[in-house]
Amino acid sequence: MKASQYIDEIFGHPDIKHGLTVFNQPELQPLNLVSKIDISKREDGKIVIKCLKRQKELAAKPEEIVRQLFLAYVRDYLKYPLKQVTVEETIQMGSDDSKRADIVVFTDDTCTRKYIIFEIKKPDAETGVEQLQSYLNATGVHFGAWSNGKDITFQLREESPETKGEPYYYRDIPRLPKKGEALDDVLKPLTKKDLRPIQNLKDTIKRLEDTALANAGVNAFDELFKLFFAKLHDEFDPKKNDDSPMSFRVPKADPETVYERINGLFQEAKNRPGWQGIFDADEVLKLKDDALIYCAAALEPLRFHDADLDVIDAAFEYLINPEQKGAKGQYFTPRMVVDMAVKMIDPQVNEKVIDPACGSAGFLIHTIKYVRDAQGWTDNRDVYRYANDYIYAVDFDDKLKKVAKVMMLIAGDGKSNVFSVDSLDYRKWARSEAASRIGPFKRDIKDGDFDAVLTNPPFAGKITGKEQLSVFELYDLRQSGKLADDEDEADEDEKPKAKRNVNSMKRDILFIERCLRFLKPGGRMAIVLPQGNLNNIGTKALREWIMQKGRILAVVGLNVNTFKPFTGTKTSVVFLQKWGGIAGKPIDDYLIFMATSERSGKNNSGDYVNLADKEGHLIDREGKILDPLKEKPIVDSDLSEIVEAFQQFRDKEGIKFY
Repeated sequence: MKASQYIDEIFGHPDIKHGLTVFNQPELQPLNLVSKIDISKREDGKIVIKCLKRQKELAAKPEEIVRQLFLAYVRDYLKYPLKQVTVEETIQMGSDDSKRADIVVFTDDTCTRKYIIFEIKKPDAETGVEQLQSYLNATGVHFGAWSNGKDITFQLREESPETKGEPYYYRDIPRLPKKGEALDDVLKPLTKKDLRPIQNLKDTIKRLEDTALANAGVNAFDELFKLFFAKLHDEFDPKKNDDSPMSFRVPKADPETVYERINGLFQEAKNRPGWQGIFDADEVLKLKDDALIYCAAALEPLRFHDADLDVIDAAFEYLINPEQKGAKGQYFTPRMVVDMAVKMIDPQVNEKVIDPACGSAGFLIHTIKYVRDAQGWTDNRDVYRYANDYIYAVDFDDKLKKVAKVMMLIAGDGKSNVFSVDSLDYRKWARSEAASRIGPFKRDIKDGDFDAVLTNPPFAGKITGKEQLSVFELYDLRQSGKLADDEDEADEDEKPKAKRNVNSMKRDILFIERCLRFLKPGGRMAIVLPQGNLNNIGTKALREWIMQKGRILAVVGLNVNTFKPFTGTKTSVVFLQKWGGIAGKPIDDYLIFMATSERSGKNNSGDYVNLADKEGHLIDREGKILDPLKEKPIVDSDLSEIVEAFQQFRDKEGIKFY
């Protein structure tokens, strides 16, 4: 059996926190480091690995395999001979000599002057980097690296410029020095091709919040977002090619010079054609001094352009205060739900799509990817044209508008169609750019010109005020007494209710009507709703009203864990097609596709659960064991099966979308 097969067996279990993706980075691929380690299975069935340094067999635990690969990395990539390397090196911490560094690189063959320290055993960045920094502090070593095999960070210990000693400061650096190199070589500007893929931006942000931002006196979201924006501007510079040096970097200079460089990029980004309006004209970077150096240095080696959007979205989801969003009933839609909705709506290349409560623009980004893949586009200009001509996003939250615009920049640059306005307030809508770009919002206008709507509107809160409500048909239904607004108003007695003096209505109910108005006749929509809207007796009139306006294509009940850890609200995704156009005239008798998700892809705590076989090995949907060096785990959700079943239902029923 090959070494790679033993590695698959060891790293294939979903509980393993170490990984191997670090060793598949472009600069390391030619070295094929996995082929440099000696791993085998003994007669007793135990898998062992031979230590490159100590030349003895060790139990092939995940962290040991990662360590052996880093020994090969030190020898073959950094070019340090193994005679200048030790493992399990004692680190004296005052009177405590129990600490052991996983790998230490020395400058000499007698191993007396420590030069680089590696921390590998700690699987998460927060505790791993903290442990590494304590070793650097105790030994006086300047260079260090923490990695769990999935992610990596390189650290530099710097002395106080005032004391030329303690207190020490730590910052990320783009890479470690190779044999014969010094700090000046390491701090040379990275080129575009040197930037490495983002593996876990969320953990990087957590680390920055706990260190640089903890006492910086600034809003973490606002300032980090400015840094993301400046870095994207640098990466999107049309004058740069793969060999061009990047401008977003932390040079060996005083804090004022670093601030001028990074804030200068931010000012350029704000004024870049097509990028205006995301930030105010007079906005400046408030993050300064060591906090700026630390944050900018952590982002410097990462490549945001063409990044894994799920990784970026997870970071933004963490960065936006979840309590603030929860109070508004707003929750980021899990990507397996987004993927299901997009595939069932099946958007086409010449169709206009909108999300009127876009959040981080997850539905629209997946729409762009769906159409891009269907068309086989490899030129980003095709994606750019499509996004700018056909993709539209709206959200009343200014922070989420910024997130959506930046996510659209990363996905393909459709940010010019992201609008900050309340989709349910016709007065604010009339005063916004959305009125001319998307279409007016008036009571007598029942049809829009969008082919598809995909959205997860906020559940919490009500719209108050008769003037604002008067534009909605459902307001009339509510006033008539036929439509109950809350479950406690439900009554099995179906006699007409007395007219009511109504001054408020729930947001999610009004969003149903608003979304239908965006659609052209024959257009279709997917909307996430609380199950009460469909199940409560008091909302029978709502169901009847919906069926007058369009055909209910499908109702997919989501598992209660789907939106955890933020909420355990029971939800469904409702799929509708507006009567008229290709949908034809209203009909009364038709089948509705009904499904209930039993595997949400999350456990009771809201942690993602990955697809695995009976032995615990991570697998793909065909049952093949994944290659941990190259393939990402797959979330164990049955929503992809529901998509396939719906597509068969649609074909059988002859339902046409276009």
